[in-house]
Amino acid sequence: MSASAVIHSPAQRRRSLPLPLSHESKNSKLPLFPQQQQQQHGHHVQQQRPSMLIEDEVHGVIELSSHIQEIVEHPLFQRLKHVHQLGLLPWATDKKADHKRYDHCLGAYKSAQDHLRAIERNSHYEPKLPDWCRQAVEIAALLHDIGHGPMSHAWELVTNHEFDHEENAMTCVDKIFKDAINQELVSLRDDGGGRGVQLIKALILGSSEKLSFPMLGHTYIFDIVHNRRCGLDVDKWDYLRRDNKRLKILSFAEMDFDDVFLQARISPDGQRIEYRYADYHRVYRLFEARSLLHVKAYQYPLTCAMDVIFVSAVQRLAPELLSIRSKDPKWLELTDEYVLNVIEKDPISRFVKEPQRIVEVTSNDCSGSDIIRVNRVIPGPWELIKSARELVFFGNKRKKRPITRCVSPTIVSKCFKLE
Repeated sequence: MSASAVIHSPAQRRRSLPLPLSHESKNSKLPLFPQQQQQQHGHHVQQQRPSMLIEDEVHGVIELSSHIQEIVEHPLFQRLKHVHQLGLLPWATDKKADHKRYDHCLGAYKSAQDHLRAIERNSHYEPKLPDWCRQAVEIAALLHDIGHGPMSHAWELVTNHEFDHEENAMTCVDKIFKDAINQELVSLRDDGGGRGVQLIKALILGSSEKLSFPMLGHTYIFDIVHNRRCGLDVDKWDYLRRDNKRLKILSFAEMDFDDVFLQARISPDGQRIEYRYADYHRVYRLFEARSLLHVKAYQYPLTCAMDVIFVSAVQRLAPELLSIRSKDPKWLELTDEYVLNVIEKDPISRFVKEPQRIVEVTSNDCSGSDIIRVNRVIPGPWELIKSARELVFFGNKRKKRPITRCVSPTIVSKCFKLE
């Protein structure tokens, strides 16, 4: 793919921006890289492609180096263009929220770069992170959601939670690296007994215990992609910004938590990432934003009712789809559009395209076969912070601002009638 090639995404227009070309070129060819020059002199060396710049609605411009381009062009990653980030929400409440997992994965990749550079700048930690570990962090962020099924998290409901998108991602990672041509990807696969790919998979799972080797002072990188210690990771950082940009639920002030990631540092022992006391209120704000988006979007009652319809239709009409995993040849076909076409034969599926026929009724009318009950308990932000068992702060404790704690969960209990 040349620097002027285009990456198309149904969710948003993305185009590559050509890098400056040498003015000495008289035949419109890209300038030769050293590797290409060696090849012209008789050495068989793989050609290095120029970086690609992609427009993104959250990050502005994302630069993809040649080895990242190869991953993005792989069919397993391209499939994410056909998986909605917010599942059935665009049909239920907001058609504009139709962005895809593809967009979010690219955004998480850029967020990982930004976060890693920031903590290195803020801490001056030694020893420096080896290049292969840096590449592993960036690729883990890029591929962290590559195992998602149709309609994202709704597919886990369809399979009664027997489907795990992170475990499913492990096979995807193996396949992508098995097909690797770029030398940087080949090195991550082959050098040190495949330590690079092993680290990528462990970072996606958020589990350093999956490694057969010690990180030697760099365990903090496990707080970047999937932070099991306190939940502050680049996955959350990107999806909260990306989802709210489409949903327009939260104000700029309610989304003011970038400094949580941009002002953090590596702990002196290299075991974790620490956050400033001055950003304590922003940490709370991030969890508050997540909680509010769950209440007003992710677990909005009508969306939950539509999930029930979707689950029922797939389980009844296409149970054979529930066992498909990324190791199966049919996985690439298992997209949102494919499943919606399959369940079209079921009369109940018409409610997905006609949500106005899913009508809320009072509890007194909440009986009958055409009734859907939605019951949810959504934790408040303070409960989420309390569950962050290893949230560590540094700096001047006097700069820790007071917060108004929301300790009560949001309880949802609704009934809908299919008309």
